[in-house]
Amino acid sequence: MLAFGFGLTIAIAACGADNSGPVDPTSPDTPVGNYSITTVNGKALPVALFDVQTPSLYRLEVTSGALNLTADGKYTVVTRTRQTITGNISNFVDSTFGTWTRAGTQINLRNAEDTSAKSTGSWGGLQLTFVMTDDSVTTTYVYKK
Repeated sequence: MLAFGFGLTIAIAACGADNSGPVDPTSPDTPVGNYSITTVNGKALPVALFDVQTPSLYRLEVTSGALNLTADGKYTVVTRTRQTITGNISNFVDSTFGTWTRAGTQINLRNAEDTSAKSTGSWGGLQLTFVMTDDSVTTTYVYKK
C-alpha cells in the first residue's frame, strides 16, 4: 500500500502557474479550481486498481479524490482508497501538495516534499487527465470541475 500511495502521490505531484488569462475558477479558460476524480482507467468510482483473488484475497480501490489548483501556482491532491485483505477493510487518505505550471494545455505538477517527483497532465476546459505509468502498468485518472 505504501508503494501505491507514494506512486499515486508522485503521479499527482506539482509546479507554478501561468499568469495569463482570467482567474475565475469556474471559467473553462483557466485550469484554476477544484476538480474531483470521475474515472480511473475509464471506469466510474469506486474502481479497483488491484484485485487479486488467489493465493490470498487482496483488493485496492480508489473511492474518491480531489485536485485543487490555485491562482498563485499551488496545488493539493487528496486521494481516498479502500484496501481489502482477506475480508478485512482499511480506508486510507493520501495527500500531497506543491506547485504547478501550465504550458498550453499541459499541466505540470511538482511535489513540494520531493522536488524530483513530477507529473504531467493535459487540461481541456473543465477536465484534467493524468496518465501514470509504474513499471508496465498504466493508469489514467480523469478529474472534472
